[in-house]
Amino acid sequence: MDKRERYTRTAYSLAVLLITAGVAMVAFLEDHQEMAISLINIGGVMIFVTFIRAKRSGDGPVKDERTVRIGSYGLSYSWFVTLILLAVLFWIDYFELVQFTVDQILGLLILVMAVTAKGFQWYLFRKGDVE
Repeated sequence: MDKRERYTRTAYSLAVLLITAGVAMVAFLEDHQEMAISLINIGGVMIFVTFIRAKRSGDGPVKDERTVRIGSYGLSYSWFVTLILLAVLFWIDYFELVQFTVDQILGLLILVMAVTAKGFQWYLFRKGDVE
């Protein structure tokens, strides 16, 4: 792994970590909303800048049928997990088991969508292909 690829991976990982921490703070810590929004913004800017630098140098992501299919399957699985989470949250609210705020629900949904999408794509890339 060369220096540029290591920089790109590290920057993307740090950006995803910052965004995840910010979303978790929005969902669960109501006293630190400004800090959470700042973390999400910093992570988004880092992703944008890293992507632009990778594209400009010609080392952007490789796209072929396999990677497009893996990306699509990963996002489909993530969408299905999020749909199941919405159903579970509906029943939790219906039976009044836990009282959630709108911020907590939205933060949880964003966190689950982002983590499961990247998690499924990572798993499918490690597996090699989708059937």
